[in-house]
Formats: sequence, structure tokens, C-alpha cells
Amino acid sequence: MKRKLPLLQELLKYHDEKNLLLSIPGNKCGIGFLGDEFGEKFANRLGFLDITEVDPLDNLHCPEGVIKEAQELLAKTYKAKKAYFLVNGSSSGNLAAIFSAFDEGDEVLVERNCHKSIYNGLILRKLKVKYIEPIIDDENGVFLPPDKENIYNALRACLNPKGIILTYPNYFGITYDIKDIIIDLKLKGLKVIVDCAHGAHFGINKRLPKSVASLGDYVVLSAHKTLPALTQGAYLLVNEENSVLEFYLKAFMTTSPSYLIMASLDYARYYLDNYGGNDYEKMIDTAEIWKEKINKLKKVRILCKDDLNEQYKAKMITETKIKSNEEYDIDLSRYILILPKGYSGHKLLDYLRNQKIQAEMSFSRGVVLILSPFNTEEDFKRIYEAISNLKMNSISAQIESKYFSHIPEKKFEPYEVFKLNGEWCEVEKSVGHIAKDAIIPYPPGIPLVCQGEIISANAIDIIKDYVDNKKSILGVENNKVLVIQFAQEIVN
Repeated sequence: MKRKLPLLQELLKYHDEKNLLLSIPGNKCGIGFLGDEFGEKFANRLGFLDITEVDPLDNLHCPEGVIKEAQELLAKTYKAKKAYFLVNGSSSGNLAAIFSAFDEGDEVLVERNCHKSIYNGLILRKLKVKYIEPIIDDENGVFLPPDKENIYNALRACLNPKGIILTYPNYFGITYDIKDIIIDLKLKGLKVIVDCAHGAHFGINKRLPKSVASLGDYVVLSAHKTLPALTQGAYLLVNEENSVLEFYLKAFMTTSPSYLIMASLDYARYYLDNYGGNDYEKMIDTAEIWKEKINKLKKVRILCKDDLNEQYKAKMITETKIKSNEEYDIDLSRYILILPKGYSGHKLLDYLRNQKIQAEMSFSRGVVLILSPFNTEEDFKRIYEAISNLKMNSISAQIESKYFSHIPEKKFEPYEVFKLNGEWCEVEKSVGHIAKDAIIPYPPGIPLVCQGEIISANAIDIIKDYVDNKKSILGVENNKVLVIQFAQEIVN
């Protein structure tokens, strides 16, 4: 009797379902490679192109030939001084950037809404952290990037800051004009790292948010999230001279890099150069037409930049603050479906999945759909019909959990927590305890509570929402979280 193949069999079964993929990867399960002769040959020969370093194919850890040429072309596309292929995802690029830019004990500003890999880097590099407070849009149920005021408030609270780590865009595809801020921070002597995981396509078309690839000292792009590249394929763009960078790149990447991933990264850059501008123009035109049709159904509302800026302006007026000229922007290659209050985004995601539409993520009030130039008119019609047939009473919610902008009180730096013993505590009884592990809803992979912070009642409400809806939340096992033993005695 043949042994089972649980992972492979389930993967083949999923593919046979022919789901409409409105999530990562950007290649949309291979469809993104079928637009021209080179991509189609690559996709058709995928299983036969897996090779290691042989003479004509160069070596990622010491590029002198075709890999070097491909990376030089990549730097030109993004107008960066240097560019590197990453085969261990953006996480490896974030780690290499953090270790290159900072020394142990340095104080660093960090946007609270950053990815788990950034937090891992803070711990591994033993950095002192000052968090930038997030902005919450309660009306739409989403979090926004920090604005200039929040960034500079955090900067003023620092003792001796060495750098800043920003996320652009956030997981919802929302951006803020940070060009002048980055330039000013660099003039102040701060190293600037920008995690642009979801913005590898930015700047290729004027209707997309601006690219910051040439601005940050280190800019990390997850090519596989929005471009025709294989999963784990990413780019690191560098705009400063640093003699230790390549050591850390090699340290955080495998010594057996996949030629399949590297070739797909080369193709993704080639795609942007040759087709990106026109393809995104056509896709955005189509997406905007169908957005209007879907909104007219009055069941969900697809978020637009005017929604965000109206709320923000109202907030400024309420708080008697003068708003700067900068405004929030949103990636038009995404649909952020917002439900009326009293309905569940998690249930909407499950409903779409039953309609064979794979969304990227759900949150309390909605879901995120990642579109691409490879979506057809028929794909948009499927989204429309699914929303049209949605019975709203089937996705009602008893409780709505909200994001909160208050950063929990920090008792220890994240790296200090490793020296302390932990114990498991029931979620409902963990209020006031200090977290031993980060508590991270995934997606979007942004901590509610970081290591060394006090767990609040607001955090517990969101934890319970994820658990009740059977959504993944790292740091929670069997309705328990890991907290520091004898924390009160330690603090005192």
C-alpha cells in the first residue's frame, strides 16, 4: 500500500478547485508568467530548471556574471545605488538591513505596525526600541500609517536615536507621503530602513503610490507579494555604502539559493520594465469600474482615499490641529471591502472562500483582496456576483473588536525578556501581566503586544475575536498566553 502524501495531495486538491486567487503570491499560482514567451517557457519548465551553481549560471554569494548583470538591471529599474536578490523572503532583507545599520544597544524608532521579522531583528540585534504610535480610523475599522506628527513625537521622546524603521505601505495598502520626512531624518543623521514588502509595484504607474526605493538607506521589497515572482523571492535596495552588508546578507540567506526563485525575480523586474506601466493602467481602469458597481450594491464599501482623508481631516478639526498638505493614499490594485457595523469580516472571508474566491486576509470589519494585472474581466464579475448574492444576516457579528492606538506600557526591552522565566496564563486572566512572547494576529503579522509589554483589556478583546472566529493568532495556545513569572517582583 502506498504511503500518503498529505501536503502534496492537499496542494494538488486546492489547485484543482480553481479558486480565484486574490491573495499573494503576485504570480497568481503561475498565471502571471503566461503573458509572454519567456514567462511561459519558465512556467512550463519549472520542475526541470531546479539547478545549483554551475559555470554559466554564476553564484549569488559572489556574483560575477549573469546574476551580477541581473542585479544591476534591478538597481536601474528602482533607481537605487545597489540591488540584491533575496531568496529567503523580505525577512532576510529586513534582518540584513537591521544588522548592517545598527550596533547592539542602539536606540531605534520603529513603526508599531511593522512585520514580525522587524521585531525579530530588534531582538537579535539587542536594540532599544521607541515605538511610533499608530493612527486608528475607527469609522472604517482600519489602522493608518503614522503621520509626520506621530513620527516626530516619537523622535523627540528618544534619548539618542540612531535610526528609524518604517513600513510603506501598511497591510491595507495605505500610504502617507514620507519623502520629505525620510530626507529630513537622514539629514539628522538617522539611518532609514523602509519595509516596502507590499509595494514592489509602486511607481511603475502614476496612479499607484509613489516609490521610495531611492530614498531609504535600505528598502526591502517582497517581489513575490505583488509581482510575477515565486514565493520567498524579494529585493533589497541599498542607497548607502556599508562594508558589512554583504556579510550579513550571506549570513541570513541559504548557501543553496534557488535558481527558480532567482530566475523569477529576474522575470519580475523584466515584467515591470516591459509591461508594468500599461498593464497596471488597464487593470486600475477595470478595477475602478467594478468598484463603482460593487459599491452600488450597498452591502460592502470598497475603501478609497477620500474615505481616509475625510476621517483624518475631521480628526484634525476635532483636536484643533492644523493638517499638513500631505494626505493618505491607497493602492488601487487592492480592494479593501468594508462592512457596515455589526457584521464580521472574518465571516465574509469564509463566505468568499466558499464561493472559490481566496481573499488575502480578514479583519474585524472587512477583508483585503489583492488584485493584479493578470485578473480578467470575468474575475471582477465573479467578485461582483459573490457580493450580490451575499446574505448579510449570514455574516452578522455579536461583538466588534477594534484596533487601538495606545501602545502598551513597556517594562523590558524585547531582548531582555529572554533571560526571564515564563508561565502559561489563560487569556481572560492575563490582564496586567507582562508578555513573554509577542501576541500577533496573522495576517497581518503585526503585534498587539510585544515581548516585555503589559497585556491590556483591549488586547484581550482582539485576541478573543480572532480565537472565536478560528483565525490564526501567534502567541496564543489553547486559549493561553505566555507571561513572565513573578513579574511584579521583577519590576519592583
